[in-house]
Amino acid sequence: MSARRQLTLAAIDAYNEWDIAKIMAFRAPECTHVMLPKSAGLPTKNNAEYEAGFQPNLFRNFNITVNDIIEDDKANKVVLLAQSSADTDAGPYENEYVLILEFNEAGDKVTRFIEFFDSAGARDLAAKLTAPPKDGGEGLKKNG
Repeated sequence: MSARRQLTLAAIDAYNEWDIAKIMAFRAPECTHVMLPKSAGLPTKNNAEYEAGFQPNLFRNFNITVNDIIEDDKANKVVLLAQSSADTDAGPYENEYVLILEFNEAGDKVTRFIEFFDSAGARDLAAKLTAPPKDGGEGLKKNG
């Protein structure tokens, strides 16, 4: 198994643990995280911005399932088709992704992480998490 593929699977494991230190460990210092589609309105983030925006309490039992993995030796990239599931304060959550990881020349760090996700599903979750209480109770707590 190539170093790129091993690192990609380690990155997926880090997300499955929902551990920001492990998530940041596979990234090169210059790594950028791109969220697509552009219509979601999310900016590209450097490592410091990505780490600062991480919400450790957002998901419980986060699990990514890799459905397909394609490695491009010439372009030094790995592309994943994946889906995730998790528990949240608003109930179960699922999403689908195309993830593109671009690597440094040595293939041991990610320099660009492109995350194309189901923005409608993410928007629905955000609306549930920020909705006012319906019964006069406290409603859902903000995560982060």
